[in-house]
Amino acid sequence: MHELTVIDDPAAAGVSLDPIRSRLLAALVEPGSATTLAAVVGLTRQKVNYHLRTLEQYGLVELVEERRRGNMTERVLQATAASYVISPSTLGAVAPDPRRAPDRLSAR
Repeated sequence: MHELTVIDDPAAAGVSLDPIRSRLLAALVEPGSATTLAAVVGLTRQKVNYHLRTLEQYGLVELVEERRRGNMTERVLQATAASYVISPSTLGAVAPDPRRAPDRLSAR
């Protein structure tokens, strides 16, 4: 596991900024499976597995072990870095458009 990874892909940045996936990344500083993480984040194992597959697709988590449990295989994953930083040049591509969602203090 790297200490720090800079995310320079806008799609990966968007994936990492999702609140659920961000919580999963934080929990995965230690290896975990969809089953163990489901209890931590309060979601079903299936939903956690969906988010883990997306994180894995973008290289933010990696497979560290596969365990046989009865007739199924439990995949154990870990974050690829202890911390992630989104490159400022990438952040512009995923930043919200302020014209679409003005805050309550904005002039009308």
